Order: sequence, then structure tokens, then C-alpha cells
Amino acid sequence: MSEFYLKRIYDTQNYIEKNYNKLIAVSELEAISCYSYRNLQRIFFSLFNETIGSYQTRLKVENGYKILLYSKKQISDIAIEVGFSDLQSFSKTFKKYFGISPSLARNNKELLFRDNNFIQSIVYNLDPEIVFIPKKLVNYSSCRTNYINPEIESLWGNFLKNNFDTTNSQYFGVISDDVIITNKAKCNYDACIFTKTLNTKLPIKEIFGGKYAKFIHHGSYDSIEKTYAQIYGGWILDNQLEFSHLPIIENYIKHDSNTSSESDFITEILIPIL
Repeated sequence: MSEFYLKRIYDTQNYIEKNYNKLIAVSELEAISCYSYRNLQRIFFSLFNETIGSYQTRLKVENGYKILLYSKKQISDIAIEVGFSDLQSFSKTFKKYFGISPSLARNNKELLFRDNNFIQSIVYNLDPEIVFIPKKLVNYSSCRTNYINPEIESLWGNFLKNNFDTTNSQYFGVISDDVIITNKAKCNYDACIFTKTLNTKLPIKEIFGGKYAKFIHHGSYDSIEKTYAQIYGGWILDNQLEFSHLPIIENYIKHDSNTSSESDFITEILIPIL
């Protein structure tokens, strides 16, 4: 597949991502992808191992789960927000995916964190800065990953072979899926570069645009899970803030391109809040 058409497939995926809770016409997807819907379905499945319909439904129910966990919104309102016609259809699909009702999921979120090894009598001392970050258009490349460093490093290595204007560039990792909700085989990670001049031959998407709780991780990426464990296993459970279902974003301030030692790495972990 040529670079042009691969970009169109990523553009299509990004469009579905942004409009997952709406009715998307076949003609819209055909116009973005430059493929007939039948061929688009075949290519989409070969790349992402799920159909367009199942991908959109998964985004609906998983984003619904995030809002359940991290906000105080009424479940009936959440159902409509993520694109279901009513509470009954949301509850039915939710139980099919996760094996429990939405209300039980909300009332037992500490068990969910414990099952995912985030709660282990954690002692934490986190005091994030609340910041507003405007929208940014970035070039990006994606991979399916269990957030394993070698896979992410390989993605970045291939991505950086492209011709970027690196003057005052910024490097971001978009954690598209919540590891405590999404099947690990379907977790997406986006390597993103914000530059003065976008590379129009590569996929482009919009990130940020809202308030974030900014945490700082010092040191190598191999130890970043310990910082996430403190955030999820302590700070989130004790905090009264409401959190958005938008992706977590990592901002790589100090990395192997601008410092020689992993111990000097600095990574901002940006948790979206309402």
C-alpha cells in the first residue's frame, strides 16, 4: 500500500475516533479513504483486526466506561453522550463487553484498579499542576501495543526516519486506550511530533484542547509504570476532580535526543480533567 493511501486509512481511523458517538455515513468514509466501503472494510480489518462497526462500538462502550469511572455523570446521560439511543441499549452492550452492569462497574472501581495491580498499599505524594493546553495539530504514527517499551521505541525509530522540521519540535505519546479497560491486544499508542511545519504526506491529527493534571516522571521509561501506579492507585481514588475520557498524553521533555543519560529523562504525564 502506498504512503498516500496508508495516510488515508489513518485519516479514516482518526475520523471515526473523533466522531465515534455519531452516525457516520458510508459516503463520508469513502470520501476520506478513497476506497469503496467494501475495500475499506477489508483493509481496515487487515490493519486493525476489527471491522469498522466493531471498532466504533468498542469506542462507544469503552469511553462510556471511562466516564463511569472518572466522572459523577448520571449513567443515562453517559449512554446518550457516547452514542447509544438509551440507557437500556448501553447497559446491554456494556454487560456484553465487560460482564457486569454499568452501575456495578462504577461502584466497584477500586476492585478494578486492584485487579490491575494499581492498588498495593501505595504510599503516594503527588501534587500535580493543573494546566490548560491549547489544541495542537501533529504528525503521528500509530501501533497496537501493550505499552511495551521496545514496541514503542521501534515505532518512534521508524517514524523519525521521515523528513521533519525539528526546529523547536515537541514529542508526544498519546495513550489512546485505558489499560484497565481495553483488551491489551487492541491498545493503541500514537507517536506524535509537533513542528513549525507539518509534513503533509504523513497522517495529521489534533491533540489537546483542555485542562490537564500534569505529573512529572523522572528517569527512564522502564520505571514509568511506578508513577502511573501512584496516579491510579492513590491520587485518582482520593481526588475529587472529575476526569475526561480523552487520551492521556505523555510529553517527552528530556529524552535520548537531547540528553545522554536515561536517569535525566523528564516526562510529563498529562491526565485530562473536566
